[in-house]
Amino acid sequence: MHAIPSLPLFLAAAIIAGVASTATAADKTAPPPLPDYDAIDKNKDGIVTLAEIDVYPPAIAARLHKCDTDKDKTLSREEYARCEHAAHTPSR
Repeated sequence: MHAIPSLPLFLAAAIIAGVASTATAADKTAPPPLPDYDAIDKNKDGIVTLAEIDVYPPAIAARLHKCDTDKDKTLSREEYARCEHAAHTPSR
C-alpha cells in the first residue's frame, strides 16, 4: 500500500519552496552595496573625485557618477548619503 502525503504538508512544502526561490531571485537582482565614502576617498582629502570613483567596477562607478547630483565632478558626503539611502529604500 502506498502512503499519500497529506495535502497540508504538500502545500506547506510548495509555499516554502516558492518563497525561497523568490528571495533568491530578488537577491540576484539587488545591486551590490556601495563602498564606504572614506574607502572611496583614497587621498583622504575629504572630497571624492571622478578619478577616485572610476577605479571601481563599471556598475559601481556608474551608480556613484549618478550620485553627483550637482554635476561638479565630485561626490560630497551629502550626495553620497542621499545616494546610499536611495539604494536601500524600496521603490514604490
